[in-house]
Amino acid sequence: MLLNFTTINISPEQVITKVTTEEREIKDGWEYVLDENGNVAKDSLNNDIKQDKFIIVKCNFRKFTQHKDVQISGNVSYFDLNTNQQINSYLLTSGFVFEHVYANYSGDKRALGDDLLRLSAKRSIPFPSNEQLIYDSGEDLKNNIKNIIKKYQFN
Repeated sequence: MLLNFTTINISPEQVITKVTTEEREIKDGWEYVLDENGNVAKDSLNNDIKQDKFIIVKCNFRKFTQHKDVQISGNVSYFDLNTNQQINSYLLTSGFVFEHVYANYSGDKRALGDDLLRLSAKRSIPFPSNEQLIYDSGEDLKNNIKNIIKKYQFN
């Protein structure tokens, strides 16, 4: 069996930024309802009538996606040791993707939904080294090679 790696491609470290403006109408207290004379309106029980007061809040939201990946390809070839002839060849590919998403915001955070608030609690992390990405992809490659060996029938 001969294992031959043909390519190892490692992407550069990338940080992709997406900026959006989030806007939401929220309840911000209450106010008295006034009648046509400018006086506080009363209900049938002579209580002051109140109504909810709403405001529109805005927030600038910045989502960051850290990305780096590796692709490894090669082949596994089986040879007859007596004749030195290639018996069979199998394509071997593997990849590993590092992706981390985090965010920050400026403005009124009440404009953000729960999912965006959770995302804004995260921070950037260091990118993995090239060696670490190759190692992580290598673990997958080992499993692929094991599967090829298990499937191959020896006479």
